[in-house]
Amino acid sequence: MRLPRRRELLHWGCAAALAPSTSSVVASAHVGVARAADFRGGALKGFVLGGVERDAGLLDAMAALGANLARVFLPLRRCRDCKQFGRADNHVRALRRLLDRAVRLGMRLVVVGSFDRIDAPAFWADTELRASFVENWAWFATTFGDHPGLGGLDLMNEPNPPWPSGDIREAQALWQPLAQAAIGAVRAAGCSVPVVFEPVAGGNAIGLRGVRPFADRNVVYSIHFYTPHDITHQRVSAPWPRVIPYPAEAEWGLGRWDAELGAGRIDIGRLERELRLVVQFQARHDVPIYVGEFSCVRWAPNGSAQRWVADCLALFTKYSWSWTYHEFRGWPGWDAEIESGDPAATTRSVDAPVMQSLRRAMRSNEQRP
Repeated sequence: MRLPRRRELLHWGCAAALAPSTSSVVASAHVGVARAADFRGGALKGFVLGGVERDAGLLDAMAALGANLARVFLPLRRCRDCKQFGRADNHVRALRRLLDRAVRLGMRLVVVGSFDRIDAPAFWADTELRASFVENWAWFATTFGDHPGLGGLDLMNEPNPPWPSGDIREAQALWQPLAQAAIGAVRAAGCSVPVVFEPVAGGNAIGLRGVRPFADRNVVYSIHFYTPHDITHQRVSAPWPRVIPYPAEAEWGLGRWDAELGAGRIDIGRLERELRLVVQFQARHDVPIYVGEFSCVRWAPNGSAQRWVADCLALFTKYSWSWTYHEFRGWPGWDAEIESGDPAATTRSVDAPVMQSLRRAMRSNEQRP
């Protein structure tokens, strides 16, 4: 189908905002508008759901396991022969169904803008594409506004602007002004829902180095954690071919990616040191932290995935961070309900070791009115 032209984006958004679904109106009396403070104290925990087209019934399954938060992706595609992003009507309807379902379950959704080909260097150099990025968030704020199912608007998944000089400030100088423009557009549309900001370097903790928080206090700062990829992504693709246990002793030679820490044993102590920039950022600026993704491939040897996940959860609890595990009943390699190390296995159980760790951690989830 034809994606909307730029002038149509806000027009359609206003029309949708004036005609919300009945379930949205009824539910709004029971659940208040989200605030960044909701992420403090590790109060929100759950799973990455994936794209909006996934079955809304999966939210029921998450809630039954104790989740009160889900992270979902809204596709925003480039139209043919133009420099604008737009939405397919079926995806917008699907997102509204998910949001309404979340309200009935007492859950929140963090909605991620899944912008087509945004990793390409051309995006960061093109003023029209960047303007369309901002306009789409204005559309979203106008269309969904303060829907009680919204937990946050995640501006960009794993932003990774180019920094050919090797100085991370080069990437930050591209991303942070664009994020600020999007935040401004969201607020100008009258939307007070928290904005979720992921730093550069793909949401890695290193992306917070030298970052100054936004003046808007209703921003949640989010990282993704898959350290080290040699363990969490082993045999997922060609760059990580080795079979490595967790914890991993120093002889594996892991850790050289961090010039300050160097190679050494990879255990909970090292994971905590890998997160030091996040801990420092939180302490210095008193802001909420949300781990939007973390996971370890289930065929890591001899229960390594369960140990890695359990150690991450212990650290997230220690520092009062909210989180969403990647991902719920999606690609089987990340499926916490599949215990077997056989990549072909598909049998699920809520008592699989990784899921048991997640369920224990979610028991402290706040029950929202």
